[in-house]
Amino acid sequence: MEFISKSSEDTKNIAKTIAGTLTSPCVILLSGDLGAGKTVFAKGFVEYFVKDAHVTSPTFSIVNSYEDKVYHFDLYRLQSEEELYSIGALEYFYSGAYVLVEWPERVSESFFPKNSMHVVIEKIDDNTRKISTF
Repeated sequence: MEFISKSSEDTKNIAKTIAGTLTSPCVILLSGDLGAGKTVFAKGFVEYFVKDAHVTSPTFSIVNSYEDKVYHFDLYRLQSEEELYSIGALEYFYSGAYVLVEWPERVSESFFPKNSMHVVIEKIDDNTRKISTF
């Protein structure tokens, strides 16, 4: 699927639309350049399942939990795959919840379940994004 977003609100709504088509457990790998809108997408996705959630990027904590329904990883500052093993990341991936992973390219793709969904956010201009899923 491909979507065009013209604003942050569009990106959140697209994430909610995608969330509504999925069943758990599901691992969603979010890729895109810095500032492309991965965390904005994550906000919309989490808000679909957890109303009034205060979603922030887990850049320094690596993972945030939202009522054990959605786990949100940010691997940007990750130094090695061993860090993920040490926090029990595999348990999150197979917990039966939805799992969002920003910057999945920081580790080997074999680290993630084979049926993971990929979401790529491409920055077209200051406001426009192309969001592709596969």
